[in-house]
Amino acid sequence: MKESERALSDTHGTYLLVAVTIILAALVLLLLLAMVPSSLWTQPPQTPIIITGITHTSEETGQLTYASRVTLKNNGSTVYENDCLKAVFYKNGQKVCIVQTLNGHLLIPSHHYGVKTLGGEGCRTPYWNPGEEMTADLSDGTFCPGAEVTVEIVDKRDGKVVSKHTVRA
Repeated sequence: MKESERALSDTHGTYLLVAVTIILAALVLLLLLAMVPSSLWTQPPQTPIIITGITHTSEETGQLTYASRVTLKNNGSTVYENDCLKAVFYKNGQKVCIVQTLNGHLLIPSHHYGVKTLGGEGCRTPYWNPGEEMTADLSDGTFCPGAEVTVEIVDKRDGKVVSKHTVRA
């Protein structure tokens, strides 16, 4: 065969082999990815109510008083009826305080329960909307720096835990 008659057959053949190789590699990749469990692809669910801060200092003087003000945030997308919720606080795994309602107008502060006040936008109305925060001012000395603090938000109607979050104070 003459050189002038060969034209571009070699080049076309090379392109065709490269295209077939890429398609086969993509098919093998898809088969391998299908074998991976789908649970590995999803992120763990987000905790709906989180502790965003624990304050140990006095609001008036700024002095360390182990004030134990815990700020909670509705981090999810659910609107909660705050009177139907209660908060159970734990320090290093031991139950230390129960806030019987998260509605600021219905809370009766008592040293028996270990809570002084509730404040913030999440407890001012009957509903705790997504993105709103509330602060539970617990008895001084409830939490000290370095303690592991856990809050469980419990639905009072059925006793189920709505959210559980743990942080270092």
